[in-house]
Amino acid sequence: MSQVLPTGSIALKQALYFGGDEDLKEAVRVAIMSKYSLESMQEVPHIWPDDISLVLIEFNQNGDAVLEQVNQILTLAKGVPIYVLLKHKDADFIIEANHQGVQGFIECPNEVFTILSILHMQDRRRQGKNGNVSSFFSLKGGVGRTALATNIASHLTELTEGRTVLVDLNMPLGDTALYLNMEGQRLYSLTDFIYNLNRFDENLIYKSLSRHESGLYLLSLPTEVSELDNLNGELIKTIIQALRRYYDHVVIDCASDLSDLTLSCLDESDNIVLVAEPSLSSLRAVNTAIQITQKLGYLRESLKLVVNRSTSHDDEMLDEVVDAFKVDTVARVANDYLGFNNSLKEGLLLKQFKPQSVVNQQLNNIANMLHNGSLRLDVVPESPSKAGGQNLLKTWFKKLNRPGSGSKSDVKPGNLKTAEAVS
Repeated sequence: MSQVLPTGSIALKQALYFGGDEDLKEAVRVAIMSKYSLESMQEVPHIWPDDISLVLIEFNQNGDAVLEQVNQILTLAKGVPIYVLLKHKDADFIIEANHQGVQGFIECPNEVFTILSILHMQDRRRQGKNGNVSSFFSLKGGVGRTALATNIASHLTELTEGRTVLVDLNMPLGDTALYLNMEGQRLYSLTDFIYNLNRFDENLIYKSLSRHESGLYLLSLPTEVSELDNLNGELIKTIIQALRRYYDHVVIDCASDLSDLTLSCLDESDNIVLVAEPSLSSLRAVNTAIQITQKLGYLRESLKLVVNRSTSHDDEMLDEVVDAFKVDTVARVANDYLGFNNSLKEGLLLKQFKPQSVVNQQLNNIANMLHNGSLRLDVVPESPSKAGGQNLLKTWFKKLNRPGSGSKSDVKPGNLKTAEAVS
């Protein structure tokens, strides 16, 4: 049986719906239910309700009535975002509604499924922000970080309608091209990108970068390791800032270290996705990474923890350890080593190889969470872990919570060079 795991103390936002199409209203309710609670309204209330974050209004053919509702709402609740659900296109209405203050338009039924992503990106653009950046990071290798980054990026491609790019910064030898079955191709690399940086416009950048058959764009590492010598933290920041101007989501597969290049990725990230597996060494690396990110001043809200290869949701000790990290957003990915491995052998993404699998659905949910803040993270029970692992975790958990035991937290940012230096 599955259950919903909310992200810490985050509550659903409130949305109001104006319109009489019950089928459309239900479709919208389902599409936004992970982030908004939807309440139906027939008329604009004389006293505006508190804490309304979104207004959705149906447009059929009576444009004057909708514009009157828009004016009433904006008078009562200045600043509330209003989106119109377009059942029919009317250029004159769209121009006038936009002039009145409508934030955006959702074409029905085609765009209802991706409504959260549309709302999210419109909100970011209204605030002068560009695309999202999510860095997948772990201080310990072998936890499945690249597999998760690649497959989640493929789901983000669907959410952004092809405006997602995967950047391989797992130096010196990244594997994203291997997971995408693109190793034999002539790929556009980081050094190519830097060389052409000042020439890019929206047309050229989409023509230049390598593209997977799924629609996911890839910016790979150069084949010659010596070409990496000229890369530095400032160049990495420039690359990320340029990419987020053109792409709705930038996914970065980081190296398992704390070099200047890795820290530059984390500096630019909206989401720092810490990848772990349910083992003592991996969770200890997560604890170290969290302490370091706090010392470096990163927002705690940007941290997301993904426990890969999860084998039990009844493991109370593992839950206690994860709770002790105080990370608001925690997702688990079930253990499907064979599925990932066989999809890699076949040269397919997991969504192509096992589209109906629980793991594929979990990856899709994580993609939604990273891109538009969706709170729905499905959790499925697995078999219990071994008692020996339980005892190790229990011992470490006690040490983690012992007063004055923070030897890892004494590492100074100036000394952060490699994972070995802090583990």
